[in-house]
Amino acid sequence: AGGSHSLALKDDHTVVAWGDDDSGQSSVPGGLNNVMAIAAGGSHSLALKGDWTVAAWGENDYGQSTVPVGLNNVQAIAAGTWHSLALKQDGTVVAWGLDRFGQTTVPAELSGVAAIAAGAYHSLALKDDGTVVAWGRNNYGQSTVPVGLSKVRAISAVGCRSLALKQDGTIVVWGS
Repeated sequence: AGGSHSLALKDDHTVVAWGDDDSGQSSVPGGLNNVMAIAAGGSHSLALKGDWTVAAWGENDYGQSTVPVGLNNVQAIAAGTWHSLALKQDGTVVAWGLDRFGQTTVPAELSGVAAIAAGAYHSLALKDDGTVVAWGRNNYGQSTVPVGLSKVRAISAVGCRSLALKQDGTIVVWGS
């Protein structure tokens, strides 16, 4: 679910969208098929296609729907309010869109990433070793990973909040 629209990935690998469409975020591009994953941002939408490339549509005021030229070998996507993330198969992250608070300035040393998440103005990466890296706006502590956080198996970000699901089934939340 995005800011005011929703996406669904159907069994036939096509996408259905509904809700607000003032920026075209619910207008799925014609011919979009073979979709493996979806992500909804503030007013834009992303799709990971079976050829490991990304399609984007909707609001593009900050370039969040302009997929970087040559982006391929993508295994996961995430959409923030005004930015987008892609996790490549080599464990690196590519980000584009609004960078007002550094949310698309991926830490240079970041590698070994297993999952990504995007909030309003911040981004998260779950590393292969079960630790979390965060960057971007930190006005509510959403980018300050709790000291000692480890053994994480999933992450999520929404607004000014970050969440981690640990291997023992507990959830850690920080930020607003």
